[in-house]
Amino acid sequence: MDDLLSAQLIDRLQTGVILLDRQGRILSWNAWMVKYSGLTLNDVVTRHLGEVFPETAQTRLQDGIEQAVRFKLSSMLAPGLNGAILPLYQQAMDRRLDQRMQQLIYVTPLHHEQCAVLIQVQDMTATVRRERRLRDQSSQLMATTYRDALTGVGNRRRFDQDLVNAFRDAQKKQQSLALIMIDVDHFKAYNDHFGHLKGDECLIRVATALQDTLRHTGDRISRYGGEEFVLLLADAGRATACTIAERLRRWIEELQLPHPTSHSGEVVTVSIGVTAMIPTHEQLAYSLLGQADLALYRAKDEGRNRCFYYDAENSDALPCCSDGAGDD
Repeated sequence: MDDLLSAQLIDRLQTGVILLDRQGRILSWNAWMVKYSGLTLNDVVTRHLGEVFPETAQTRLQDGIEQAVRFKLSSMLAPGLNGAILPLYQQAMDRRLDQRMQQLIYVTPLHHEQCAVLIQVQDMTATVRRERRLRDQSSQLMATTYRDALTGVGNRRRFDQDLVNAFRDAQKKQQSLALIMIDVDHFKAYNDHFGHLKGDECLIRVATALQDTLRHTGDRISRYGGEEFVLLLADAGRATACTIAERLRRWIEELQLPHPTSHSGEVVTVSIGVTAMIPTHEQLAYSLLGQADLALYRAKDEGRNRCFYYDAENSDALPCCSDGAGDD
């Protein structure tokens, strides 16, 4: 009666149960295993587990069984690290598509004359899917948090974080870090003339053009605020930064976006401030921002639609296209 009750209880478990002898042969196999493997107890009894499931050879499950038999050690195999080891399927369609259930497997040694190892299998498919969905949602939230809603480039929060990280990395590697600050010329006049919807369209076009001119994935463009954008260039000296700044300036001008109320030309243009330095440990990240801002101010003061770089030796800003600007 007790053996019958035990068998019934094991068959009612919502967990797979496998009993092995010391040679790894199957002694027992509950109803849960029958349901999800498609194999009855008569199909598997006295057969070696590796014979029934050849895919378990040279896996952590096989290692766990050997450790349980030889050293009486327990082990747990999580789905994230070990994948779906056993060919178990929730539905017939899953079997045809070979979409195995995600499994959490416990291997436990037994002190018994006949039974040496207890294997328990739990279906973790729903849990894994939920965790994956939460990770995706978290990634989407992070992307939204650091992306400017209008233009799609990084926002001020993204830039602040990037600046601190890039500055610290440049300090550690003693590499040059460049910063380019870009301002759309006479944008208020553009908004007043065309309206805010057209103004938004202009910023989107400018941001897209700036994004398309980046060197590689390490360069990041962010909207600093209003009509201002900032670009961080890792491992870039003044010459490289000035070359990129001039390319950006020409690229925006060549968009040929009409700007009849501009005092700098007939199309939308930008003014750009550039700076670059090899940071010391005494300097602060935002000193880079201040230098670029000074260079940008000078570019605007000199008539706009031009690029200036910050000259640290003279604490002044000079045109990027002038002699000497090409020296890193």
